[in-house]
Amino acid sequence: MKEKKILWIIVFNLIIIGSEIFFGIISNSFALIADALHNVGDVIAIIITYIAIKVSTQKASFKYTFGFLKAEMMAAFINTLFLTLTMLYMIYEAVERFANPQEIEPVYMIIVGFIAVLANGLSAYLLNSMNIPHDHDHSHNHHHEDANIKSAYLHMLSDALISVGVVVAGIFIYFFKIYYIDSLMTILFSLYIINHSYPLLKSSFLSLLDVNTIDISQEKLDEVIKYSDEVLEYHDLHIYKPSSKLNFISFHIVLDSNLTLQMCENITEKIKSNLEDLGFNHIIIQVDTEKYLNHQILCQLHSN
Repeated sequence: MKEKKILWIIVFNLIIIGSEIFFGIISNSFALIADALHNVGDVIAIIITYIAIKVSTQKASFKYTFGFLKAEMMAAFINTLFLTLTMLYMIYEAVERFANPQEIEPVYMIIVGFIAVLANGLSAYLLNSMNIPHDHDHSHNHHHEDANIKSAYLHMLSDALISVGVVVAGIFIYFFKIYYIDSLMTILFSLYIINHSYPLLKSSFLSLLDVNTIDISQEKLDEVIKYSDEVLEYHDLHIYKPSSKLNFISFHIVLDSNLTLQMCENITEKIKSNLEDLGFNHIIIQVDTEKYLNHQILCQLHSN
């Protein structure tokens, strides 16, 4: 279902590109042709989203032991980075137009802008609907938005908003000959999109670096892991979020050497259960004896 929706979105965007090139040629408007090229970038962004969805469903193998879990965050980072750079370029172009105002044919702006509003608005709606949880989802975990889908949604939302700006600017130019309104609307919408894109750009970048972005304090983690007096300490801690839906954690715990294997298993099962309640869904615990006490929670990597 997701793949079919994305293919429709690609079709909608190709309609926009074709319309802008056609009207750009007959009106001798470089601005429309330039925007068509910008929309080619959006089609590329959607194709990246489509590839990431297909790849992320691939099962793990001996070579790719994690599968392609990070495909989502990789696509989200590429898309939001490209979107942010595009918006910055559009602001630059808008400022340039303030200094060198150009006469614009408003009728073609309104026609093409209206087509783009419909196509981009429908594309944004379809993408956003993919991130809405379904009523039959009885998982105890909170719903997590797919970062890859959200980045594509932001692309389409940005285009829809800018297209609205084009229509409004076209109307103002048609009736009042106020040409700078085009640049003003471009700057306002571009700043709005940058502001909304930054959190996703940041979170996807940090995920690719395996930075711990999970909302949990060390005090809470201490409480959960060292719930029993038998747990003397924990160390070699790693917490990371490879995708929007997965929270990984691994660590060693030091237990009393006199405990039986069954007792050790009972302790690790209790810790795992508590961590699952906190939202972790991939948990690795290694049991050590007092021989490995090092009073250091974080893993100390040594490279020669």
